[in-house]
Amino acid sequence: MERTKTNTGIWWLIFLASTAALGLAIAFHWEYLTLILPIFCTAFVKALDII
Repeated sequence: MERTKTNTGIWWLIFLASTAALGLAIAFHWEYLTLILPIFCTAFVKALDII
C-alpha cells in the first residue's frame, strides 16, 4: 500500500505553541495545566504522522 505525503507543518506549529503554553503553565503554577496535555499529545502524534 502506497502512502501519500501529508503536510504536517500546521501540526508542528500547534505542537510548538502548546509546548510553550505547557511551559508557561508549569512556570506560573496554573491550576488547569492538564487542559493543555490533550492538545500537546495529539499535535505531537499528528505531526509525526502516526495516526
